[in-house]
Amino acid sequence: MKKRAIIGISSSLIIDHDGLFPGYERAYVNKDYIDAIIACGATPLVIPLTLDKEAIKHQVSLLDGLILSGGQDVDPHRYGQEPLPKLGIISDKRDEYEFILLEEAKAKNIAIMGICRGLQLINVFEGGTLYQDLDYMENSRLLKHSQGHDPSMLTHYVEIRKNTILRNVFKQPKIMVNTFHHQAIDKLADDFVVSAASSDGLIEAIESTKMDCYFGVQWHPEMIFKSYENTRQLFEYFVNKALK
Repeated sequence: MKKRAIIGISSSLIIDHDGLFPGYERAYVNKDYIDAIIACGATPLVIPLTLDKEAIKHQVSLLDGLILSGGQDVDPHRYGQEPLPKLGIISDKRDEYEFILLEEAKAKNIAIMGICRGLQLINVFEGGTLYQDLDYMENSRLLKHSQGHDPSMLTHYVEIRKNTILRNVFKQPKIMVNTFHHQAIDKLADDFVVSAASSDGLIEAIESTKMDCYFGVQWHPEMIFKSYENTRQLFEYFVNKALK
């Protein structure tokens, strides 16, 4: 039987506000992540949110790769800032869980990909900072980075830099992406390079200069992989790296 990579997907918490169980916490992840991994011949494993470090260490021991999924804003205290008025919903519990998860994944040296929040969390974990809202950037010509329509639609271009993972995958200098974020990377973490940016200068993808497959993208490839072959190739690249 052909070996299938086991890809962990970080989860979030949703709290019921009505119904039978108001205040009840549920672990969840959007199904697109699961579908993308299965379509590439790998086995997804949704990792429930916990702060038990031994449990997380055991979970990571089962994995060949880790995807840090999208979701809430990262708490600005984790990069040395006080919260500003346009900061969105934060979850200290999720931040701590994913910091432990990322620490263990790096220790095991498995493939790691961050998506949207996941990219931002990687940057903060590695010592970088974020703009708490795009309005705090000194740029009056920002593109629209939070599309208000079908998530599978493509919204704006990103320019892919030479000699990067994304250039190797997409084989072209520019692609269109979907976009759902109000924050962005400010100070880039040490030992990382920008691998893609939008025309307004916003960082759209980063990758490690120290690890072979440790990168993040600001858009949501899992939402468009069924429609765009090059996005499927990104997940296939990640799965193949996880197997190695």
